[in-house]
Amino acid sequence: MSDTATTTRPGRTVETVPVTRLGNGHDLELTVHRVVGTRPGKTLVAFGGIHGDEAMGPEEVRRLVTSVDPAELSGTIIAVPVANPYAYDAMSRFTPHDGLNLNRIFPGDRKGSVTEQLAAVLAEIITGADHFIDFHSSGLYSTVEYAYVMDDGRDMATGFGSPLLYHHAPYEGSSNAWAITNGISSTVCELGGGGQLTDAFLDKAVSRGRNMLKAIGMLDGEPEPPAAPQKVLTELVILRPTQGGAIISDYAPDRLGEVVKGGTVLGRVVDPYTFEVIEELVAPFESSVLVLTREGYTRTTPGDYGFMVGNADTTLTVEELFDR
Repeated sequence: MSDTATTTRPGRTVETVPVTRLGNGHDLELTVHRVVGTRPGKTLVAFGGIHGDEAMGPEEVRRLVTSVDPAELSGTIIAVPVANPYAYDAMSRFTPHDGLNLNRIFPGDRKGSVTEQLAAVLAEIITGADHFIDFHSSGLYSTVEYAYVMDDGRDMATGFGSPLLYHHAPYEGSSNAWAITNGISSTVCELGGGGQLTDAFLDKAVSRGRNMLKAIGMLDGEPEPPAAPQKVLTELVILRPTQGGAIISDYAPDRLGEVVKGGTVLGRVVDPYTFEVIEELVAPFESSVLVLTREGYTRTTPGDYGFMVGNADTTLTVEELFDR
């Protein structure tokens, strides 16, 4: 791992890691937090804010990391709460300087563009860890709740305890793809967003994150099993409006995880100028489980995330997934 993993004395440290000098004379740096436990153990790396419009991720990382006392920790937590500072400042999914999606170009390039150099430094931070978790949320107008279960990340995903898991290979060029390439157990948490039920989702990030730390042996105690068996989605569809305007949603965020019949109208795109309903967003599967939704009224542009739904009829249990 890079120099960000050199501290071994128990306690908390915060440091800045340089990335590059920008054209305006400002230095692009990453702030790295480390919690070193009083007992030896594994190393977990946690990121938030890879996508700058997903404001919940950095706060989820902050609350989880600050909840852990070095005296109770075995091993080390290395956390980068804001992995893309300028995208976070711009509230954008993409880095403003070159328009790139940071989570599609790992392991980056130390001699490349701003985003490529950023990915290269972040890849160095990941390398050498035992476990990696990337905290995401929805953006400004939608709310989400699920976690990825990777082929090598069963303990992390089940320990985190999201009711809905999605089994999918990591996207090419993502932080998780880089982690898995290097033999690092990995998961992605998609939790919250849209300014809805904020405290409830932040509480889930802490309780589920601590439970995951127990599952991978970094905190003492037995991890609590999920309140109900986790459902593993194998089919997931994003419903994107083809027209701009406003989405009137019939399914508020407190209905995430609900199963609805195929053909059910989840929301309507309304033209704010003519008042016409110009598009309906419809549940595509015979039994569709709601994974991402919107509050009652939100603006939209063509191609936005409207809703995400999974096929409830093809879900697996965790045991079925790993025993097949």
